[in-house]
Amino acid sequence: MERRNFLGMGAVMAGAAILPATSYAATAEKKPEGAVTLYYEFRVPMPEKKRVHGNIDGLSSYLKGKQGFLSFSFKQMTGESTMVRNYPAHLKGVLDRGYADGNGHPTSPKLPLFYTLFIRFDSYDALIASQVQAWFAEQIVPSLFAYKPTTPPTKTPIKLDYYEGIYTTIAAGDRQKIYSTPDEIRTFLQHQSDEVKNRYVTVENHVMIKDANREAFNQKVARLLSTAQQTFRPDIHDAGYDDRYPHGQAGTAQNSHYRKAVTTEILQNAFADGDARSYIMHGVWENMYDHENSHLDPRFLAAAGPVGAYVVSGPVEPFYDTIKQSH
Repeated sequence: MERRNFLGMGAVMAGAAILPATSYAATAEKKPEGAVTLYYEFRVPMPEKKRVHGNIDGLSSYLKGKQGFLSFSFKQMTGESTMVRNYPAHLKGVLDRGYADGNGHPTSPKLPLFYTLFIRFDSYDALIASQVQAWFAEQIVPSLFAYKPTTPPTKTPIKLDYYEGIYTTIAAGDRQKIYSTPDEIRTFLQHQSDEVKNRYVTVENHVMIKDANREAFNQKVARLLSTAQQTFRPDIHDAGYDDRYPHGQAGTAQNSHYRKAVTTEILQNAFADGDARSYIMHGVWENMYDHENSHLDPRFLAAAGPVGAYVVSGPVEPFYDTIKQSH
């Protein structure tokens, strides 16, 4: 299954492809420069949850001391944005915990859990030398099999597909500044504010574009990142602005307020998928309504329009809780 079909089916909510990360040596493309992210999306049946979480705990030890390792974060999907799908405003956030709340009893094998894993290195060569892809194949893939809903659940020989890709960060930001140089991006990836204890909400907007449009798209999506990182409501021009809240006020179902994103990042697949290329717009917010309300802001909509014009697959925008983070 190609990445474009994977996105068209609804990203991780519908299942991913068994797709090993492309080696630059097998393509006509140049080796990625600067920091890279090894990115996974995968489904875990409930009976395998404990084993997978335990093995992810061991990832910190595995990566410790690996040359060029920057950080990793492990996230569980909880729901999906309604605003990216242009639902009416009164339905904003209705899918916030839709998947997590609908998964039934915690021991039920009926529905799998959905996860993403970001593993950051300061270079492509460091990623390959770490052999972390082999670690994933040995420690995680054996758990990716469907189970029959018997009592107790019975493991089947049916493999659960997963997605694996190598991405570069073309721009990032936090509440202090926008990062675009290789040194700035490397530092951002090593110290991204994504702490489990803060209970932030991660948003991943998945899209694909025609690869021929990559340069123009990158310029426009970087502007969108700046808008997402710098706007908030109420702001200094709004009635009700309060300088005690320099990043805005908390969004709720009853208001249109929102705080600046905690962090934002544009990830571009290091390798094309045929004539297309996949992107992940990765944002961390203080709460879900901050994100949903930002999509109602005319400033955001003005910046998003030129970006959306290039999209040929997506957008798909799931929400996640961060389960594990390591620097």
